[in-house]
Amino acid sequence: MLNYDPAQSSPPPPIVLIATSDDSFRSFLEYTVRSKDLVVAGVSDGEALVQRLHELTPNVLLLESRLPRVETRTLCASLRLDRRTRPMSIVVLAADDEEASEQEFVESGADRYLSRPFSPELLMTTIDAIWHASNRVPDLGPRDLLTFIDLELDVTRYRVRRNGRTIHLAPTEFRLLHHLMKNPHKVHSRGELQDAAWPRAVHVGLRTIDIHIGRLRAALNQAGGQDLIRTVRSVGYALSE
Repeated sequence: MLNYDPAQSSPPPPIVLIATSDDSFRSFLEYTVRSKDLVVAGVSDGEALVQRLHELTPNVLLLESRLPRVETRTLCASLRLDRRTRPMSIVVLAADDEEASEQEFVESGADRYLSRPFSPELLMTTIDAIWHASNRVPDLGPRDLLTFIDLELDVTRYRVRRNGRTIHLAPTEFRLLHHLMKNPHKVHSRGELQDAAWPRAVHVGLRTIDIHIGRLRAALNQAGGQDLIRTVRSVGYALSE
């Protein structure tokens, strides 16, 4: 797990930022993550987290659901709107009596939701899965540039443009769009989209897929033009004029 070999051109280990007010819990998390030779930083409240994010752009943020001095769902939403932090993976660490649901956090911008208590193995499996997924380059074969109407996806440059405007997508939305653009007009089931955009080690519900499609649709529509994503009720999604 998380055994990156530079000789095989693998990505370097991710930077993990841990944000929790519980000192003993933070020590446990730091020890667990650092034991896998990952780069780790920690903060204890929302103000310190915001300041740290100005100094450091982590690959993975482990975020306590009730972090003091910040409203965590609002923070998740703002991080998704920021071009610099949008690619960052957010894992919410929820207390066993957390009132907000997993769906509410995912809708706000979180990628994963872990309920305490959880094992070190589950934590590292989660980090491993989302990190490998974010570094997975879709296999385009000879087609490294896909176009559909006024939309263009360049996988080698990890770039999406519409009407000449660059659209900044999070990794999951990028993989979803790539899969849709490979076969425009075809209706893709939610199960098919899950296989395309998430690693097998990560289980996501149907509602989570709908939320990410909603984010993708909103990002594409911000660049102007018609809504290109067609919803086929009870079936899935397709690109369509």
